Amino acid sequence: MKTHRFVLVAVAIGALALTGSASALGQSAHSSAATVVTTKKTSFGTILVTSSGQTLYLDASDKPGHPACTGGCLSVWPPLKASGAPKASGGAKASLLGTTKIAGGVKQVTYDGHQLYTFASDTKSNPTSGEGVSGFYVVGPSGSKITKSTTKPPSSAPGY
Repeated sequence: MKTHRFVLVAVAIGALALTGSASALGQSAHSSAATVVTTKKTSFGTILVTSSGQTLYLDASDKPGHPACTGGCLSVWPPLKASGAPKASGGAKASLLGTTKIAGGVKQVTYDGHQLYTFASDTKSNPTSGEGVSGFYVVGPSGSKITKSTTKPPSSAPGY
């Protein structure tokens, strides 16, 4: 009976050690994994999103390499930070991906020269809630902003 307890304790300790090691490996693997920009079909058409499906936005008032969104703005509009060289997936174009350094030496992902941001208030039920807010717009695979006025009218609209 004592031998069985010893074996069970040893197995439990080993499992905890492996879990800790796996967790540490996962963290280092995660931190070295590249940031991925991909696409998703929405009511705005096909737009850029993160690998986890979070909508990406551009700030129309940004100048290349000089973001207009700083300070408190960044808590509402977090920049898409680059982890390694960004990668394209889906309909995103690798040739349009890049990075720029922002405050604190952080590398922010760019697409067709536009700095990319997420929106803190986006939810699963409203993943594009930042569209048109404070000059931020969803981004299409061509690199241009997509505005509500450039989306197709519903088929029930007069003349359609």
